[in-house]
Amino acid sequence: MPTPALQSESPGPVPLTHHEILGLVEPFSRRGWSVDLAASDRSQRRLRFKPIQHPDQPFVGSTLTETLVLEYPEAGHFRLQRLVADARGLCSSLEIEGPDAGLLLEQIEAIEVGRQMVAASEVPIARSYRLIPIAADDNHPAHWQLQLQRAESWVEGVVLTLNAKTGRKMPADLELRAEQEQRLRVPADLLAVLGWEWRPMRELGKRWRGSVRVAAAEPERTRDIESKLARAVTHLAKTLRSSPADFHSRWQGARWRVTFQRSIPMLIGIALLGAAPLIQFLSLETESLTRMFIFHAPPLLLIGIFMMRELPVIEIPPLPRRLIGRAWFVEDAKGPLGSPTAQGAEAG
Repeated sequence: MPTPALQSESPGPVPLTHHEILGLVEPFSRRGWSVDLAASDRSQRRLRFKPIQHPDQPFVGSTLTETLVLEYPEAGHFRLQRLVADARGLCSSLEIEGPDAGLLLEQIEAIEVGRQMVAASEVPIARSYRLIPIAADDNHPAHWQLQLQRAESWVEGVVLTLNAKTGRKMPADLELRAEQEQRLRVPADLLAVLGWEWRPMRELGKRWRGSVRVAAAEPERTRDIESKLARAVTHLAKTLRSSPADFHSRWQGARWRVTFQRSIPMLIGIALLGAAPLIQFLSLETESLTRMFIFHAPPLLLIGIFMMRELPVIEIPPLPRRLIGRAWFVEDAKGPLGSPTAQGAEAG
């Protein structure tokens, strides 16, 4: 039986021709942009333009470098990205997609470069956005909506990363790690002391991860994230510039509030278990709605838990104690700051 011929591999993207490049860069050339052919990738249909310098920015205090990247993956579809980087290499992006490259450029340039790179307590914050087309409705005309996607800041040797692409009504994810190959030793309530919206951090290897509740829908969501991110950076800068021992005395009341907040799921569970035996003392009619609710409470509680934005963590939280560690970083694999392992090592 003859062996069927092997199907040929699907061809990759058709490289950009010189004629196509001339047509693509025409609206950019009118705006003062020059294509950088050496940095472009014609085989991937990607054009990079020569960077533009923006010196002495008022908020970040340094020169910002702006670069445009245009992708043309298929006919009638463009993807334009503006990259903004500071002198240290901290970089943010602004992305937009659509059928008209000239229109995309206009929308990109309508957003100030300084919107992507701001500062809090003299610490730069790189904020990455995406421009989303919004159709007209009864209250607003058609427009482009700016949505924060991701942010990063380097604070006193710590890299703070925020991921806002978690979905509508979902909290924004936060991550902390040391810039160098070190282990970051911080208390779990490092950011949770800022308020009820902030969740305790969890140590995962050399990273600490947590979340913060933000507004559910745009444009309030982006504004809320920007505000809370600036507050987190200011808080981190002030905390990391002082010794770990100062943290407990400065935030002692807030740390007790965080302990209570972490205890709520456990306290609710204890209350339900304690109330269960009392049902036998209730005299309820057979067709009573209260009786039906009581006997169907377990599946209703499970449904309610899985419908929540965040799954509750049932735990016995540790009591807040003074931090014994003398530094926020260690070179070896000691335990988290405030743990018995770390305390024993520091005490010795």
